[in-house]
Amino acid sequence: MQATPSASATYSISQRRLLQSAALLQTAGRIARLGGWMIDVATDRVLWSDEVCDIHEVPHGTVLTLEQAMRYYPPGWHAKAEQLYARCLREGAPFDEEMQILTSGGRVVWVRAIGEAVRDADGALLQVQGACQDISDKKALEFSASQLSERLTTTLESITDAFLMVDRDWTLTYLNSEAERLLQCTRENVVGVNVWTSFPEAVGGPYYRAYHKAMETNTSVSFEEYYEPLDLWTEIRAYPSQEGLAIYFLDISQRKASEAEIHALAFYDKLTGLPNRQLLLNRVEHALELCRRVARPGALLVIDLDNFKAINDTRGHDKGDILLQLVAGRLRGVVRDSDTVARFGGDEFVILLEDLGVTDVEAAAGAQAIGGKVLAAFGAPFDIAGVAEYSTPSVGITIFDGGSGSVDDVLKRADMAMYQSKAGGRNGISFFDPDMQARVSARVALEADLRQALAHQEFVLHYQPQAAVDGRLCGAEALVRWQHPRRGLVPPSEFIAIAEETGLIIPLGRWVMETACRQLARWGASRATDMLEMAVNVSAYQFHRADFVETVLAVLRESGARPSRLKLELTESLLLKDVDGTIEKMKRLKQIGVGFALDDFGTGYSSLSYLHRLPLDQLKIDHTFIWDAFREGHGAAIVRIIVALGKALKMTVLAEGVETDSQFSFIVAEGCQAYQGYLLSKPLPEAALAEFIARPRAPARPRM
Repeated sequence: MQATPSASATYSISQRRLLQSAALLQTAGRIARLGGWMIDVATDRVLWSDEVCDIHEVPHGTVLTLEQAMRYYPPGWHAKAEQLYARCLREGAPFDEEMQILTSGGRVVWVRAIGEAVRDADGALLQVQGACQDISDKKALEFSASQLSERLTTTLESITDAFLMVDRDWTLTYLNSEAERLLQCTRENVVGVNVWTSFPEAVGGPYYRAYHKAMETNTSVSFEEYYEPLDLWTEIRAYPSQEGLAIYFLDISQRKASEAEIHALAFYDKLTGLPNRQLLLNRVEHALELCRRVARPGALLVIDLDNFKAINDTRGHDKGDILLQLVAGRLRGVVRDSDTVARFGGDEFVILLEDLGVTDVEAAAGAQAIGGKVLAAFGAPFDIAGVAEYSTPSVGITIFDGGSGSVDDVLKRADMAMYQSKAGGRNGISFFDPDMQARVSARVALEADLRQALAHQEFVLHYQPQAAVDGRLCGAEALVRWQHPRRGLVPPSEFIAIAEETGLIIPLGRWVMETACRQLARWGASRATDMLEMAVNVSAYQFHRADFVETVLAVLRESGARPSRLKLELTESLLLKDVDGTIEKMKRLKQIGVGFALDDFGTGYSSLSYLHRLPLDQLKIDHTFIWDAFREGHGAAIVRIIVALGKALKMTVLAEGVETDSQFSFIVAEGCQAYQGYLLSKPLPEAALAEFIARPRAPARPRM
């Protein structure tokens, strides 16, 4: 027969098991920063790691009975805790719960308690072990978020506007009580349902088109529209976001009914059919109010005819009226449907422009363009009763925003600018703000220079080397520079945005890709460089063109470059539009070997909901996070998160902007596989790059 262990031997075995388990728990706690605990069934002893002792505010090494350990759970949680531990000890049922404890110091602490049974080879229960984590900070954040959500809901319920939200799949996610009243529906019936299913009559109509425009262009829309099924006139303001569309609307049916009775007589000029002074003042006031809400500037143009009095005096007032009618028609032809052309009085006209961009410079550029069209519209003669008459305009422009004061203030500034045009010789344009005019003029000149630069081949490529952290050269990133005949080498930050706005980015981007691929083909012809990759930045304007994939394929075919050595760098903002279409294009190019990197990761609007679907090969950490790691910010933590994400998604991670030995040591320690920056090399012209590649280099080692 086999000898039965004595009670003292059993206790000795259990004691050794306790000591061994304690060492393991302490080690695990230090590595994972998570407290561990264990209940030994044979001795009814509860062992806590140092971390768990700290959470309970007891000395390290404290050993308790299970009954003593349960006393740390306050009355509201005691029964639940006893039930969880008892079931685990009795049945081996695991648990993972968030509960409160009362520490020895009297503090209430939220913890996450995890437990599971440990059995021997025969299935007998030996112990229960698990982990304990202080989650008080997390709970505090959840409570704050809950309070914020309650306050937001209360606010949305209290506002007089009807409000609803849809996600990017057009599913209704929220509507307040005023929206329920106006739309004659209940939340229970429509929340979670596609908005076009709930309101099918709107499909294809003005609401449908406006909301889709807001989503697709990521710009806000505002409009008034009539919804026939509910006999409802609405004033709409819709604001897109990454989550979807927030829509505010007011019932303006009563106002519209009143307006319909008096509108034609009260608000339109009988001679020209244009809005009159009163209607213009109303619309300017509305535009100012909208600016205060959404912080998007507008513009006002005052147009005065230079020689109207002469025509009136020599040919009679009836012929002068014909000229005013003809001018009104030409002015209507130079503006958008959303703009207002009004006859302000006599021979003075006013154009109100809204939705001109997000900055004053963008608004001024848009207003300048309309002003130029006004001047051009007066270039041809006016046929007045069979006689050709010429007339010229003096145009004054002012930009306004939410802080521009009253309607009168805005009109006075535009009027002053118009008189500046008169004083400057007439038939011209003046801005109320000379500095703004100078900036717009500089922008217009830069656009003209850009067009010249493309025609005269003034662009060059510089290449910034990229290397693995072991020192092995991986390739280079192609960076466009403008060799301006007067200004010298112009960096892309000064011209890429304008190239995108004007559409010049398309021919410029094609030239960059062609030039970079020709260089890549030359690398492929030499054994010394045939493993190098070429990274080429792609603008959203290029990528979202229907012929983008065909363009890349044509460039690769014509240059002879190997597709597997071409890496296209995309920005996060590019991914926001048409995710499915983006993935499809990427997959088509991946099939022939083209790689993809996500540039400046972390600075845009990436969503993990679709990031894992993208066939990316590399994440590039923006240089600001690398630099911030050595300041007071959270750069180091963000770098760790990005590296961990890259590993999880099986992507390499490249750090940008590495300039010092300390930064290099940091990225190596954090797990980055590659880097670029001035520590390795600044961007180089083609000849200098060839010398750099040929130069022998020692393997890189982190410097401590």
